[in-house]
Amino acid sequence: MKSFIKCLSIAVMGAVLAGCASDIVYVPPIPSDARGQLLDYFEQHEPKVFVIAIDSSGEYASGYAFGQASLKEAAKIAVEICDANCETYAILAKPYIYAVNNKVVHTDMIRQAHPSSAK
Repeated sequence: MKSFIKCLSIAVMGAVLAGCASDIVYVPPIPSDARGQLLDYFEQHEPKVFVIAIDSSGEYASGYAFGQASLKEAAKIAVEICDANCETYAILAKPYIYAVNNKVVHTDMIRQAHPSSAK
């Protein structure tokens, strides 16, 4: 029994390490509930930024800001809103920028956060 447990432990560790070494980056799909917020976001004037955090179960928190003095200020406010929503809804996922002005950059932002990943 001890040797079985030892072999099982080694197999599990190998699988975990292989998974960690994988160059595949998972980009979660945008939840359908977030689409209404996105439609509203895209109707707003620039500069604007939309930030979203999506956990493994598909739950999410988001935040966006528009019409600020600069893109940097819009990003700062959007992240603050998303962070507050993450806390409110107990979302543990890392937030990523979904869109800057009218350009969707979500996939690129996630891949840039994981430089060892395949592009």
